[in-house]
Amino acid sequence: MAKQQGRQLLVKIGDGAATEAFAVLCGLTTKTLTVNNGNFDVTTADCTTPNGQLWREVMTGARSVSVSGNGYFEDSATEELLRAAALGTDATDTADAVANFEIIVPDFGTFAGAFHVDSLEYGGEQENGVTYSVSLSSSGPVTFTAAV
Repeated sequence: MAKQQGRQLLVKIGDGAATEAFAVLCGLTTKTLTVNNGNFDVTTADCTTPNGQLWREVMTGARSVSVSGNGYFEDSATEELLRAAALGTDATDTADAVANFEIIVPDFGTFAGAFHVDSLEYGGEQENGVTYSVSLSSSGPVTFTAAV
């Protein structure tokens, strides 16, 4: 697999319509996707040598996917969808700050599912553009579809 340009990693938000359309949050200049696997310890002693060395054994617990990004605010319709989801005032009129997202990793695949908008932050310096940062956490299962 060839190296890919970072700008090709895309974060897309759904519009909440019955036949949902997804649009890219184009202002994001840095994006990160993290797959998290919680674990719990199930270590037990070896019955044949109970005084022997113990090796830790773990099982997978709760799984989650988190997404974060930073970039320049563009005042786009897509960023309005993000703001509405963060404030719980999206088209579905839910108050839980959840929207459907797709995260496309170029030449690898697409992660898709409902994500909670953990934080949405705006900032700006006097001699620069307005910026924003977003943090998302999966809310339910996330599917992965490999690139063809």
